[in-house]
Amino acid sequence: MISRRTRLVSFVVVAGAALVAAGCSRSVEGEAIASEAPTEPASTTVTSSAPPTTTTTTTAPKPVDPDDYAATSEGVYYFASPGGQFGCAILVHTAPLTGCQGTMPASAPRVPGSGAPDVLVPANALMLEGDGPGEWVSIGDIAFTDFGGAPKTLPHGSTLTVDPFTCTVDEKTGVTCETDAHGFTVSETGGEVW
Repeated sequence: MISRRTRLVSFVVVAGAALVAAGCSRSVEGEAIASEAPTEPASTTVTSSAPPTTTTTTTAPKPVDPDDYAATSEGVYYFASPGGQFGCAILVHTAPLTGCQGTMPASAPRVPGSGAPDVLVPANALMLEGDGPGEWVSIGDIAFTDFGGAPKTLPHGSTLTVDPFTCTVDEKTGVTCETDAHGFTVSETGGEVW
């Protein structure tokens, strides 16, 4: 006895072949042969789902006027990250230097202590010289915070550029200060130097 499924598959194959043949010629010769139609309608379910699309809009950071961040000393510029976690400075009055200090992420490396280079302590600052790579450091004094008062906040999506440095504050990645070749990034959750 032929199962219902086998008859259905045979019917589909014969019907498909007939449709192909009919599509390839204008007429079909011969006698029509009645076949036993299935008593239950066949159903085919095709499920298709397009992958979700994500649109990311990236806006270029907005430059700020360096004069708005200038200290009373020429060639010194201070800013704070939103929320005040990091105090940062761009210092170009002598050898160009920029840096940030504050509550560093738990992942900050241990570095030689400022007063005891034989002892490794958690880094409490990042700094970048004009001609070298960024580095995690331990500084004993407050070097990147304005003693004259609270530094102005550099808002998210803003860039402060004082040659040779560009410092940007991003809501996701934190504070990034860089030259054409080197830099550092620091946030509450991590940091890196290059």
